[in-house]
Parts: sequence; structure tokens; C-alpha cells
Amino acid sequence: MFVDQDFVVGYRHIDREYRLTNRAILGYFEDAAGMHTTRAGYGVQHIPKTHMGWFLIWVRLKVIKRPVYGERIKAVTWATGMNRLYAFRDYEAKNEAGETVAISASRWVPVDVRTGTIIRLTDEICKKFEPEDKHNFDDEAAAGKLREPSGYSISGEQVITTSMIDFQNHVHNTYYLDFVSEILPEDKRGMEMNEVEIYYKNQILHGETVKVFYGEENGSHYVAIKTRDEKELHALIKFELTPA
Repeated sequence: MFVDQDFVVGYRHIDREYRLTNRAILGYFEDAAGMHTTRAGYGVQHIPKTHMGWFLIWVRLKVIKRPVYGERIKAVTWATGMNRLYAFRDYEAKNEAGETVAISASRWVPVDVRTGTIIRLTDEICKKFEPEDKHNFDDEAAAGKLREPSGYSISGEQVITTSMIDFQNHVHNTYYLDFVSEILPEDKRGMEMNEVEIYYKNQILHGETVKVFYGEENGSHYVAIKTRDEKELHALIKFELTPA
């Protein structure tokens, strides 16, 4: 089952150069995914009955042609399969000319919202999503295998405020890109981040103080978000930067 949703790139979706931000693109994809889960019977409005929520644990995004203010974008999503623990989902965004402007892949875990424990996925649940045999990346099996660089050159702290928290009571998935914006060195700001991969390891809750680290290794850039005592990793973000 392919599910699509139309969007118009608005003021809240653009950067200073009027270009669609990565956070907005992932937001479009997330909205389309919400429509799909609703059609399958496991959406947000079904939680009181199913007690099932979906936690994103990995996402990869590649921007091929960055849309600008006023463009109409169609976000398309589909399930690519499930096993007992994970659900796999891909996305693509197309412009009015039918060109693919961005692609993405993701991995999710179903969680019992009452207990926080992982729910085992059944064949019956999988069939409801009608998976498609179409994959955006050849190496999606490597999802969640990001490794930290050998060291970091910049670090800082951030307190988690109410505005960062979503309805599942943790920092919203797309907000993690704001951590990147805050810690990025001045000479890197304004560059294009057309490829990004996020591994979500431990959720971040309201009121926590997190440590944010930035480093470079082998031509790639990394941002790690850890507990204040640096003992646990909340998330690791790997991205590529090119001149705008």
C-alpha cells in the first residue's frame, strides 16, 4: 500500500535561503506515515484500543533536489516489511513535475504505551500495512549500526523544555536536527546537509539536561547527544555537508 499526502512549502518550513529544511521534510514524511498507520488500524486515534505506539529508532534521509518556498510537494510512504521486533518504512517526496526530490528509510518499534515494553509484531499486523517490495537504499540492513567517531571537537549542554516534547512525552523525532543546528561550528553553518542518518537509542524526557557533542571523521560529521554524566547515548547523528 502506497499512501501519499500533499503539502505546500510554507514559511515555517524554510531556512534563510527559502529552502525546505530537513526537519520539515521529515515532518512531511511523518504525517504521511501517520495516515498509513491510521488506514491500517494502528494510528494515534487507535491507541486507546490497541495500546500501541510507534517509536522511531532509525531514519536516513537523502535530499536530491531541495524544494523552495511555495512549491507543492507530494510525500509518499509505504511499509517495506516487518519482523517480530521492527517495522520498516520508506518514503519519497516528489515535486509538481513528478521529480523525486528526497528519499528516506526508517525503522520503528511498536511499544505498549501503558508499560513502555516492546510489542511483538504478528503476521496479522503486518498484512494490515500491505508491504511493498520497493527499497530506496541497497544497504538498509545496516540501519542502526552507526558508530561514534574517535573524538569530538565541540561540546555543550542543553535543557529539555516543554516545546521540545511530543504527545508521547519525549523529545520529538524531528527536533534532534535542532541539536545539530545549535552545536554546528560557525564555518559550517549555511552549508547543505543533503544526507543525514539518525540513530535513536534512548528517549529524552522533559527537564533533562543533555550533553551535545560535535566531531568530524573520515569526511563525515557527527553529533552525539548523551546524558549529562556522559554515561548513556541518547542519539547519534551522522551527516554530510556540502557548500550551498
